[in-house]
Amino acid sequence: METNGQENHPRRRRFRIFVAGRLDPLFIDGIDGIELGHSTDGSTLDGALIDQSHLRGTLERLWQLGIEVLKFETYLSEPTDPRTADGDTPSSPSAGGS
Repeated sequence: METNGQENHPRRRRFRIFVAGRLDPLFIDGIDGIELGHSTDGSTLDGALIDQSHLRGTLERLWQLGIEVLKFETYLSEPTDPRTADGDTPSSPSAGGS
């Protein structure tokens, strides 16, 4: 895993797949760690890149169903912070007070 250089928290690699059409929420049943989103152009699948077989299984499922993949990208998530339960970076207090 990579670190962000400023903190000693690892960054996780994630993927996002953009597909044509609107996927039914049932599509992601049984696929752990993937979130389904929708836009005017189609749907997105967003999840943690656990390993190559997980990614390949997801792409294979799309191919078997004849779903057109428009775009695929990987990115690093924000660093995992042990102070938060869900792995999100904690919010910083707003400047300027009350």
